[in-house]
Amino acid sequence: MKILNKQTKQETIVYTIVWIVLFLSPLVSLIFRHDDSAMETSWIKHSLFDTWANLLAFLVVFLIHNHVLAPIIVIHKRVKTYLVACLILISVFQLAECAHRPNGQPLISSTESRTPPPMPPNGKPPIDKHDLTMFIIIVLMIGANLGVKAYYLNEEEKKHLAQLKEQSLKQQLDYLRYQINPHFIMNTLNNIHALVDIDPEQAKDSIVDMSRMMRYLLYESDKQYVSLNNAVIFLKKYLNLMKLRYTDQVNVNVDVPENCSEDIALAPLVFIPFVENAFKHGVAYDKPSTITIDIEKKDGRLLFHCHNTKSHAKHEYGGVGLSNVTKRLELIYGNDYSLNIDNGEETYDVLLDLPARRPEDFAAHAASASGNHPDN
Repeated sequence: MKILNKQTKQETIVYTIVWIVLFLSPLVSLIFRHDDSAMETSWIKHSLFDTWANLLAFLVVFLIHNHVLAPIIVIHKRVKTYLVACLILISVFQLAECAHRPNGQPLISSTESRTPPPMPPNGKPPIDKHDLTMFIIIVLMIGANLGVKAYYLNEEEKKHLAQLKEQSLKQQLDYLRYQINPHFIMNTLNNIHALVDIDPEQAKDSIVDMSRMMRYLLYESDKQYVSLNNAVIFLKKYLNLMKLRYTDQVNVNVDVPENCSEDIALAPLVFIPFVENAFKHGVAYDKPSTITIDIEKKDGRLLFHCHNTKSHAKHEYGGVGLSNVTKRLELIYGNDYSLNIDNGEETYDVLLDLPARRPEDFAAHAASASGNHPDN
């Protein structure tokens, strides 16, 4: 099991770079000095080692806070325990710093001063500006460490939530797709069953068309998108099977592009529930019925229009297929689509407006839309 994930590795890299720079900066200052006198060199080396010793003390405090104290509040949310532990850590650091300062001399000696500050009469280390400066530095260091750790943890949580959201979206789409497929297959098999007694030869041809459509359902509908060309071919085969079940009183008019560009992609099976709904609720056996379907590309949009007369039978429009396709549109396209349904007294009109996306852009747009779709 990996102890560090990608985010905490990035955090560790940031800390490592910062501390390397801090430890190297006094050495760089020493290299670029031009005074080579023995006294000057000795004093500078003494100051360098004092500075490194002080930085080492800060590093120890940082490591304790980063690996022991910070997780208490950032991960476990135990504020009181964290505050008490921080107070103890800072107090110990301040006491250690005062105790190791000889005769009141700070650990960090000024490179600009050649003489140590005078020792106080009682020989005890005073609480002066140096101690206040050390306190401010340690508090700022702890605050910065806490802020960086909270930032990376928040980024990690956001990434984890995005992954969960994406996985949830895929599961919802799969669930809705599997609801559509059995519903569609059930109706198509009923159509072929009705045809067997009327025209066995046509029934055989219909079974062949049905097998091709099943191949489409198995290998195409599971994809995130399909080409408009394949969607139109599937739609035509579906219409041919549906028309075999009805008499000449049902007039089906289809206006779809003959040679659809492969550059246009859309969600699979997005048209079928509307067409199925038109046949189910728009065909009357006692009078002529009309179903009109047209698809066109206009101004970078893909427009699907389905119009049918109403049978006036006592049943409710919609059903499982239509309900599911509406949810799929929300999940896949977010706000980048419109669906207008006009349920009139004599006719039923559906106008679906989708973006005419290219296959390479479909995944990116779908992922963006998934972050904005409403909860269902």
